[in-house]
Amino acid sequence: MDKEPEKNNNPENEDVPESQLNKEGTETSDPENASDQTETAQENLSKKIKETYSQNEDWQDKYMRVLADLENLKRRQIKEREDAVQRTRSQIFGDLLPALDAFQMGIKEVEKEESTKNIFIGISMAYKQMEDILGEYGLEIINPEGAEFDPKFHEALSYQTNDEVEDGYILQTVRTGYKMRDKLLRPASVIISQGKEVE
Repeated sequence: MDKEPEKNNNPENEDVPESQLNKEGTETSDPENASDQTETAQENLSKKIKETYSQNEDWQDKYMRVLADLENLKRRQIKEREDAVQRTRSQIFGDLLPALDAFQMGIKEVEKEESTKNIFIGISMAYKQMEDILGEYGLEIINPEGAEFDPKFHEALSYQTNDEVEDGYILQTVRTGYKMRDKLLRPASVIISQGKEVE
């Protein structure tokens, strides 16, 4: 019996159709197709970078706005606290004004008598100390004797002729005025000169 020819199991020796090789990717890639894919990848990457930068700018903008809001809130709270302190001081000073007036009247009375000289010295020292303490907290005394009349801070009680003091200037302070910074607590009550008497 004749032997059948042996089949060659070696794939290298088999004839593979060229189309099969192309499907399996052994054929060289198309350069134009590769170039298109690279451009598409670059466009996608560029788009993602732009989106990232845009998001970053949005976050930075939001951060700056929140920071500005916090600064404004902090300034507003500080101002509100300062205003509350000033209102409280203003109320306390207003309540103390009659006591200060009483001190001033007492000083004037004891100053008249020689026998009360020691009392006058003691009361004057106590009053001066109290004035200094209140001054540290912002209380300012308005005692405009000799100054020009200013209706913003002075209250005219009467007018008198005077040969030495010019017209419109203050002859005497009847009651001391007080202010705290720019806020007037009480105007000074004064007598104003009308200048020389017309003959």
